[in-house]
Amino acid sequence: MKKTILSIKNIAFAAGIVMLFVACKKDANPKALENTEKKSIAELVKMSPQHSFLYAAVVKAGLASTLSGEGTFTVFAPTDDAFKAAGFPDVKSVQDAPSDVLKGILLYHVLGTVVKSADVQGTSALPVKTLADKDFYVSGKDGKVWVNNAMVTAKDLVAKNGVVHVIDNVLLPPSKNLVELAQSNPDLSTLVAAVVQLGEPTITLSTGGPFTVLAPTNQAFNTLLEDFNFANLAAVPDGVLATILTYHLVESRVFSYNLTEGLMPATVQGEKVTFTLTGGAKVKGISNATPSNIVAVDILGTNGVVHAIDQVLVPTL
Repeated sequence: MKKTILSIKNIAFAAGIVMLFVACKKDANPKALENTEKKSIAELVKMSPQHSFLYAAVVKAGLASTLSGEGTFTVFAPTDDAFKAAGFPDVKSVQDAPSDVLKGILLYHVLGTVVKSADVQGTSALPVKTLADKDFYVSGKDGKVWVNNAMVTAKDLVAKNGVVHVIDNVLLPPSKNLVELAQSNPDLSTLVAAVVQLGEPTITLSTGGPFTVLAPTNQAFNTLLEDFNFANLAAVPDGVLATILTYHLVESRVFSYNLTEGLMPATVQGEKVTFTLTGGAKVKGISNATPSNIVAVDILGTNGVVHAIDQVLVPTL
């Protein structure tokens, strides 16, 4: 019987890989917000020289009174540089944005309880419900904290109505599952073709999960075909192709900052892959002579996360 895999007829990578590289490493001055229990969260944001975009968004979204009044909140506060990287060139562009859109984005940065950095240490992609009624994913290690693909650069700034953490990226709630994460990247067209070739699936990437997908580029597949003397993708037996593709799925949500030297998670195929951080993040299959570079990271879907790699991982065949 023909082996099958992946519950999709088409799969591609998320739009925004380039945006990820632009947005993921912005600095925030730890002194941009003062730590004072005498002022509200809205006042702290208004006072900060690095949060003028955020304050403009708070006002336009009609949330200034909420974050000024009674309550207990945790706010993850993107810097001005984070807003610029997200596509807002200046404060006016924030002020011109639809208020309902801004409100939806901002509520995805707010929790209805106080969560300090110590509360999330030792967690790995912990889902937390925001006031937007959508989860984001928090990890904490060695005093550091990450949420989705953003890093907390200044933590535990106490206000009279909660706490603020400064982050280096604007958080956007995932709207697409791992199947719907776009087909907008032509460099993953061979992966799409491989899935289509296998026909009807046995693994549901659209509704199952969470999964981590290690997505080989077109060049990675081309190299594999050359190394194994296959004339083209259609020449690869379906059983071999199914074994290879399931070897690129991990049944958990693993962000790049969750990786540790020597981490060996089991794949859906059953065998393990090995991550190494020396000289940059890499992942190696059992039968690979060298590890693959991880060339794009932390593309978030509603049911998992995707990383692009430049070499196909090969299990025991």
